[in-house]
Amino acid sequence: MSLPSYSIVVDFVSEGEVANLIKGFVEVKGKKVRFSGVAYGRFGGQNFSPQFSKMAKGKLATLTGDFPKFEEDLQLRLVRGDFEARPGKNEHHHHLHLGEDPEGGKV
Repeated sequence: MSLPSYSIVVDFVSEGEVANLIKGFVEVKGKKVRFSGVAYGRFGGQNFSPQFSKMAKGKLATLTGDFPKFEEDLQLRLVRGDFEARPGKNEHHHHLHLGEDPEGGKV
């Protein structure tokens, strides 16, 4: 069984030295489901731990047919950067990509 197509939007990222709090939503079959989580990984590679409420897990299980498979796919897509970043109304989007310095140049 394959997962249905879905999109990921990140609308909040805190700034931390080692880890960042991330909030956003996934959109599956026209339904938006919020998530939060911690992105970390200065040593050993990047990682992301998405968290869903019990109600959101149930909704996603119904929409995707396989919540554990969906959760794993979501985690991989977040680590790869396969999402849209949309800052909230009072936020501005800023982050560094691997190989960039804080001044915006390449290192």
